[in-house]
Amino acid sequence: MNSKLVLLAVGVVAALVLVIGRQGGVVAPQSTSVSPQMSAAAPVAAPIAFPQATNVAMAVEPMAAAGGAVAAMESPLPNFVPRNLKVFEGHWQGMDGRLMTEELARKLNYPRGVQGVLLGEVTLNAAFSGLLGGDVVVRIDDTPVTNMEDFQAASRNVANRSEARISVIRKDNRPGAPVLRKLTVVLRAAEGGLGFAQLEGAPMILPGDPRPHGYRGACTDCHPVGQGFELSPDPDLISLPPPAITRDAVTRGVSSHEVRGPCEACHVIN
Repeated sequence: MNSKLVLLAVGVVAALVLVIGRQGGVVAPQSTSVSPQMSAAAPVAAPIAFPQATNVAMAVEPMAAAGGAVAAMESPLPNFVPRNLKVFEGHWQGMDGRLMTEELARKLNYPRGVQGVLLGEVTLNAAFSGLLGGDVVVRIDDTPVTNMEDFQAASRNVANRSEARISVIRKDNRPGAPVLRKLTVVLRAAEGGLGFAQLEGAPMILPGDPRPHGYRGACTDCHPVGQGFELSPDPDLISLPPPAITRDAVTRGVSSHEVRGPCEACHVIN
């Protein structure tokens, strides 16, 4: 009886060995005895799965550290860019606007209480529509505009349209008390829709710069502090007023630059 049990056990073990061999030897790596052929083939698969990934990860860390060291050498004092800067200006279809404040109203002789977006510069489609510098945008179509966020939100409402009505307050530049007129112009885009206004913060200032205006709260409420946020000096000197020139210089065609159009478009001619 015992011999029959032994024979049965041997038969079961032999069957298991045959099954495992046909399935590719899944448990073969657990064996303590490895043939020379297996030991020669095993190292081929291992570097593909593990050493390459490890090497790549290790190579990135020295590069990041080196880059950080270079950045620290180039900028010993880090730039300070507050996360919640107040919006300073907005640009849309040639309009360069900023919030009308009590301070601006006083400086520019507007009545107190005027709310909207003051256009400091007008070009492109905005100029063709009839808007002028000094206009205060108070409505875009049916949406009132009282601040820069309203200006952007209202422009989004008409972003996919080819035209929109812009209501503004315009001040007559006559001596004495300011006289305001309210008028509406039609802003049109030739193609692609009107899009929407893009907002910006106040310009960068350097640490320790003197304040160029009256107190308006902490400088970092509006300005990033540091270097590299704007190109200086202006390569085209656009921000500087062009000098006066003489009529004789215009007649003789004497110019300090290439032809940029009629001289009287930019210069005061004496």
